[in-house]
Amino acid sequence: MKKVFTYITALIVIMGIMLPSLSTVTAESLADLEEKLDQVEKDKNNASNKKKSTKEKIAENETQQAETANDIDTINAQLDETQAKLTKKENEIATTNQQINDKEKEIKQTEEQIEQLKVEIKELKQRIAEREKLLKNRLRSIQQNGGDINYLAVLMGAQSFGDFINRATVVTKIMAQDKTIMESHQQDKKDLEVKKVSVEDKQKQLKEDKEILENRKENLVVQKNELDSLQATLDSQIERKRTLMAELEEEHAHLEEYRMSLAEQQETLANQQAVIERAIEEAKKEESEQNNNNDGDDNDSSLSGGGNGSLIWPTTGRRSSDYGYRDFNGGGFHYGLDIANSVGTPIKAAASGYVTRANYSNSYGNVVYIYHPDLKITTVYAHMNRLSVSYNQRVNKGQQIGTMGNTGNSFGSHLHFEVHKNYWSYHGGIDPMKYLP
Repeated sequence: MKKVFTYITALIVIMGIMLPSLSTVTAESLADLEEKLDQVEKDKNNASNKKKSTKEKIAENETQQAETANDIDTINAQLDETQAKLTKKENEIATTNQQINDKEKEIKQTEEQIEQLKVEIKELKQRIAEREKLLKNRLRSIQQNGGDINYLAVLMGAQSFGDFINRATVVTKIMAQDKTIMESHQQDKKDLEVKKVSVEDKQKQLKEDKEILENRKENLVVQKNELDSLQATLDSQIERKRTLMAELEEEHAHLEEYRMSLAEQQETLANQQAVIERAIEEAKKEESEQNNNNDGDDNDSSLSGGGNGSLIWPTTGRRSSDYGYRDFNGGGFHYGLDIANSVGTPIKAAASGYVTRANYSNSYGNVVYIYHPDLKITTVYAHMNRLSVSYNQRVNKGQQIGTMGNTGNSFGSHLHFEVHKNYWSYHGGIDPMKYLP
């Protein structure tokens, strides 16, 4: 039954004028009522000031809520922007991965080409070595014959025409073979140089490709780190949004609590003023009648019980929680007496008096306040299922005022019964057992 304000309530001493057995009203009781009325006026002014202060707080809360809503809109925009960046970065990483895969394929192809070139170079070197061996033998033969071969002498040494033809054929073949050998030898040497250059170029290209691959891999790591950073930023923004939303909901809860507290405070003050004004009016009327009678009779001026009268039990059932500190249901101090029974169990007025409040409260649920002028106390009957009385109604001791329920801030069907000296005050209840038989 938490409240923001200490309620200023309206249950004052109405000194016997509401009792049927009272026939006279003293000047002191009338003066006391007028004093109480003055106090109510002061309380109303105080309530008005509190109302103004509360409205300012409400306006401030609403401003803060609007600012918070704007902050949430900004964060939502940032979330959208961050999500777009995340999507873009993921696409870039996917592209980089594809480029890395392509480059790895190129490197593999280049390595295969280099291996093939190495095989070809090895074959060329072998052919060149064989030719060089052959050429060395030819040169050695020429040198042994005294220099260049005299092909003409070979031809002229023929013994017949047929021998001449044979010798000419052989000479022609030898000359052609020598020419072919030299040309092939020169071409192989050229091819060898070309392939060597090609291998060197491809090795250089391979090295560059590997460096590019490493750079791209490094860029990928950087991009992944950026992605992680963006993700962390996104998570932080989401958490901030949740925090702001929680604060906004809490602001709304407090705002509603302020509104309810203010409404109940105004209602209580209005009830108090109405009761006092009615009491003053009746007191003046009876005082006027008493003066007209002028018989000096002051019989029946005493109150039954002298302020120490007892109450009857307001209902039947089990005492589920006494007045005082308790460990269950959130702990704390319990300012009343709880009596548990089934929904619909009759609830009766503990003493005769006037109903100063009969309505619904978020904390008390369906609740009835009764002021008992003879005892100078107020009794409270909370969490009822139904109400059978209304504001400003006179009730008699034992009269049914409602039925037991589980409304308001309640956990199970029960009656929460409070007793207050004079009028009700927030956390001002006294032990009801002092008045119950």
